[in-house]
Amino acid sequence: MMYLPDDKWSPRYEQQFYTLEMKTYSNINKPPSTDDTFTQESCNFLCGEPKFPAVYYSIEISCGTAKHTCLRRYSQFQSLCNKFDPTGKLGIRAKLPPKRPFHEATDEFLGMRMKGLYSFLNEVLTRQEAVGNPLVVQFLELDVFRQV
Repeated sequence: MMYLPDDKWSPRYEQQFYTLEMKTYSNINKPPSTDDTFTQESCNFLCGEPKFPAVYYSIEISCGTAKHTCLRRYSQFQSLCNKFDPTGKLGIRAKLPPKRPFHEATDEFLGMRMKGLYSFLNEVLTRQEAVGNPLVVQFLELDVFRQV
């Protein structure tokens, strides 16, 4: 399964390609309950236990006609960056937008950061090294499409 930017992707590709959108972020103040639309596992990627309060970015992945949403914190993007490019040779670190303490993050800043995180993901996902990479599969929870 390979990534295509949303302007080049179409549902007619079925399960050969996927794309993603980042439209929203949420300030989440407490751990999710079993009734929430996401689970504790969706908040926990490569970073140990989730922390609250925190800002979570909603990533909607489309593959054919199927869609899946996962939530990720900024630190999870950082972790993906550090594990995907540990030496910095790929040059993707420069694409990661800046971090700011939770209590200093304004809506304007968070909106700009969300756009930066989307650009960062596009930079990572359009690289040959990302195709089938277990870190990318886990980060985007792409296994859900293989079960459909």
